[in-house]
Parts: sequence; C-alpha cells; structure tokens
Amino acid sequence: MKLTAFQVHKSWLVRAALVLLVTVLVDGVVVCFAKRPLLWAAVIPGTLPLSMFFFVATPILREERQKSQSGTPGPR
Repeated sequence: MKLTAFQVHKSWLVRAALVLLVTVLVDGVVVCFAKRPLLWAAVIPGTLPLSMFFFVATPILREERQKSQSGTPGPR
C-alpha cells in the first residue's frame, strides 16, 4: 500500500494547522477589541514559533522517544 504525503505527515500537520488557526482567530478577536491593537497584532503572531514547539514538536519528540525505548519500529 502506497502512503500519501498527508498520511505520512498527518500526526504533526493537523496539530500545526490547528495551532495556526487558533493563533489567527485569537489575533483577529484581540485586535478587534483592543485599545492598542498594533502592539497585540505584533505580539500574538510572534508567539507562533513557541506555540509550534510546545504543541507540535514536543509531542512528536515524546512519541519518538517512547517508540525508541519500547523497541518498536516506526510506521513505514
């Protein structure tokens, strides 16, 4: 069975899309209602790399560590 690119990368791609979507929505809502929107318009998207690390990279690294400790090979 041939796997598509989405099937191979689905574990992190869905998480990354959700983090990006939530960041855009929060930025839009805060900028609409903030008294000084320019500051928030820069700060909220600036947290995106940190959010990606905590919500996308860290769970993937944790899964890989558990797989390597249990000795089971990853999906092919």
